[in-house]
Amino acid sequence: MTARGRRILASIRKAGPLMEGSLTMTRKKCGNPDCRCHREGPIHPTTLLTWKEGRTTHTLYVPVEDREEVAQWVEEGKRIKALIRELSAEQRQRLRKRRDRRR
Repeated sequence: MTARGRRILASIRKAGPLMEGSLTMTRKKCGNPDCRCHREGPIHPTTLLTWKEGRTTHTLYVPVEDREEVAQWVEEGKRIKALIRELSAEQRQRLRKRRDRRR
């Protein structure tokens, strides 16, 4: 493995809690029929986590008290996914060089 590949693997090994998906902020009415959002507004901000499983997109409400932590998990997931893509490209390049040396 190249030095670059080893650095990428070392970074992956340092991964913390992670999650695939995306966080989106939106606004919606709450479930309380007596709330102001049902009469005149403004409607409430809400955070949603979305992810795909196969061809199906799933959505999960993220409570206010969990938003920051979940955002960190999602960012870590994106970081690791990018590192995996980078490591895969590095390994493909290594494989091509092996192939070319054998010719």
